[in-house]
Amino acid sequence: MSVRYADRFRIPFKGLKEGDHSFDFEIDASFFEIFPESEIKEGQLHTEVVLHKSIRMLTFDFFIDGTVRVPCDRCLEMFDLPVNFTYSLYVKFGHERLEESANALIIPEDDYFLNVSQYIYEFIHLSLPLRRVHPDDEKGHPTCNPVMLKKLKELSVEENVQTNDERWSALKRILKNKN
Repeated sequence: MSVRYADRFRIPFKGLKEGDHSFDFEIDASFFEIFPESEIKEGQLHTEVVLHKSIRMLTFDFFIDGTVRVPCDRCLEMFDLPVNFTYSLYVKFGHERLEESANALIIPEDDYFLNVSQYIYEFIHLSLPLRRVHPDDEKGHPTCNPVMLKKLKELSVEENVQTNDERWSALKRILKNKN
């Protein structure tokens, strides 16, 4: 993906009056191409960034809403996972660029814009749950691939049979006696 596409995410703050300024960005597959290492390759998200500008500080409030396409951890099929995330980034001016903390940044006095593409990318990933599975239907049943669910159930039964094997019981007794 070209650098020009990434330039769409520049927020020029020099020359803006003090107060609030809103910037809107549409995130799709082209956005994720900027980040080839991303586990997300597709998505449809809207990001609003509200810049609160004061004399010595900038506050960027990010509001991200939409869906990303991810593999299900249970059945491995792709599905659309809802994303809704809000975060604030505080920017102060100093002599050099420095991350003060997870949400505070110092930038040089002569900078005149902030490219927020990396922040949007990171916030989308931070919003993802650790376990990503298809949502249940209205009756509480999984909507995963039924063939895969059946196979998982079969493997689970085989595993239970193995744990009832006398050799495993003997090993457990030996380990218990060591403690």
